[in-house]
Amino acid sequence: MTSLPLVWGDDASMESILSGGSEPAPIYQYWQEQYDITAVDSLENLVPDDPDIVILAQPRAMDPADLTDLDSWVRSGGDAIILTDPILVWPSELPLGDPRRPLAIGFLSPLLDHWGLELVRVEENSADIANLRFGGYSFATRGVGRLENLKSRRATDIACETSTANFLVQCSIGKGQASIVADADFLNSTFWTEKAKNSPKSSGAAQFVDGLVQDHIERASGGK
Repeated sequence: MTSLPLVWGDDASMESILSGGSEPAPIYQYWQEQYDITAVDSLENLVPDDPDIVILAQPRAMDPADLTDLDSWVRSGGDAIILTDPILVWPSELPLGDPRRPLAIGFLSPLLDHWGLELVRVEENSADIANLRFGGYSFATRGVGRLENLKSRRATDIACETSTANFLVQCSIGKGQASIVADADFLNSTFWTEKAKNSPKSSGAAQFVDGLVQDHIERASGGK
């Protein structure tokens, strides 16, 4: 689930989609090759579909029912990877107010608060490109946030591990797992090298997400 122009590409119109004139962003093309992935606008079928992993990449404002369903599904053993940006800097030629524009601010506070976390902005100049080295992966982005640990608000069935600079938090929630990243701009291929655009597998951004997926697979299998 995402508000980013990943599935149909930047500034895609209904005409270009129907005529086949639009194409997915490089990261989504790679995910289509790597995984059995389906884009959704709602999580109403989450329980019956029961996917291996749910990825939220700067999703649009979600209905309370969707947030409740996601929380319940994770607690029952589901896995979620959440990329939520406090100040998304994703250029778009679409006018302000156009529903196709990416969501500029992450709106998952009710869910994060329920899990004992708070997303905050840390960079004063979000327009500056930041070159990150994280967990052996290197990638460029903008407007990086951080996830504050609010233990006083955390339920007893939740335990979270925080990374350097609070960029990534990984939580055990009931029987399930959630990885929360305080950024989404790194998915934007304009920050990638030409080599990475042509071969997304070589992109540090794609490798970082792959690493999160693999980590969830290993946790679900007991580390085997």
